[in-house]
Amino acid sequence: MRDGGADSVTELVAPRLVDSEASRVHELERFSHYVARQIGFDDVKECPHLCTLAYDYLREEQGVLTVEGAPKRKLKNMVLEATRAFWSGAAANSVVVEADAFKETDVIYRAISSRGHHNDMLRTAELVHQSSMDAASSLLVTALNEGRDVIMDGTLSWEPFVQQTIDMARAVHQQRYRMGRGYKVTDDGTITEEYWEPVEGANIEEEDETKLRKPYRIELVGVVCDPYLAVVRGIRRAVITGRAVRVKSQLQSHKRFATAFNSYCLVDNARLYSTNTMGAAKLIGWKDGESSLLVDPEEIGCLERVRSLNEEANCVHDLYDDEQPASGSSSMWQDLVMSPSRASVQRELKAAIQNNEARFRQA
Repeated sequence: MRDGGADSVTELVAPRLVDSEASRVHELERFSHYVARQIGFDDVKECPHLCTLAYDYLREEQGVLTVEGAPKRKLKNMVLEATRAFWSGAAANSVVVEADAFKETDVIYRAISSRGHHNDMLRTAELVHQSSMDAASSLLVTALNEGRDVIMDGTLSWEPFVQQTIDMARAVHQQRYRMGRGYKVTDDGTITEEYWEPVEGANIEEEDETKLRKPYRIELVGVVCDPYLAVVRGIRRAVITGRAVRVKSQLQSHKRFATAFNSYCLVDNARLYSTNTMGAAKLIGWKDGESSLLVDPEEIGCLERVRSLNEEANCVHDLYDDEQPASGSSSMWQDLVMSPSRASVQRELKAAIQNNEARFRQA
C-alpha cells in the first residue's frame, strides 16, 4: 500500500496522458498545459499568455542541451576544474571522445530527426547507437596510439568495457592497440567481451616511438544524482533536443555505474560529484594517487542507494522498496516538490499570473 500523500504528489508532478477522441492513441499533455497545471490552473483558458510564454521558452531553448550547449559546457568545465593541475598543460593537445557527438552529426540521425516525428525519437537514437559507439571507440584508440591527451565523456556503466579500457590505456605506451570484436554471444550461449586487442607486427618506427613514450595518467571524474532527477533531465533533453533514451536504460546505467564505481577507482585520481541540489555540484568522493577512496559520509549514501534501485520502476515511488525517491542530506525532491511552502508559493504565483492575465484582457 502507498499512502495517499505520495499518490497525490505523483499525480501532481507527473505529466498526464491524454486520450485522443479519434483513436486509442495516448498523447502526452502539452508542455504549456503541464506548466499551467503545476501552478494551479485547472483550465488553460484561464492563462493563455502563460501558455504562450511556456511555448516560447521551449522554442527559444532549442539546442541548449546539444553537445556544445550550456549545461554540457558546464559539465565539461567542472571536469577541467576538478583536474586543473593535470590538464593545465594538456588542454591544447587533447582529444574529446564522446559518442553523443557522433550521434548528433550522423547523417541518418539528422535526416530522421528533421522530420519532427516525436514518436520516432527512441528508435532513431537506438538506430545509430552502435555506430556512434564504434566511432567513439575508434577515435579513442587512435588518439591513445598517437600519445594524445584524451577526455573521454561517457556513462561508464558497462564495467567490462571500462576495466578493459583502463588496462589498455595503462599499456598503450608499450603496445599499439586496435578495436576488438566487442560483445559476442556464440551459438552455445558463451559470452566473450574483447573491446581492445594488441596490434601484432608493428613496424620498426612504431616500435621505436612506443619505447620513448611514458605511461598515461588516468583521471576519473564521475557525476551521480538521484535516479528520478536523471529521468526528469532526460525527458527535458528529449523535449528540447529530440534525442531520447528509454527510462529503463537510464536506470540501468545509473545502477551499473554506482555498483562498479569503487572498482573504477583503480585510476590514478578520482573525483565523484553529486548534482542532487540546485546549487553547484558537490564533491562527495575523492582519491589521490595510491590513497584509498575518501567519501563524504552524509552524501555518499546517494551512490550506495542507487545500487539497489528497481530498474523496472514505472514511477518515482517504485524506485526503492521504501518508496522514498531522494537520498542525502538535501535534494530537489525535498526542497521543491515536498516543501511545506510549495502550496503557498504556488498560490502567490497563480494570483500574480491571474492579475497579469486580467490586464491583458482589459488591454
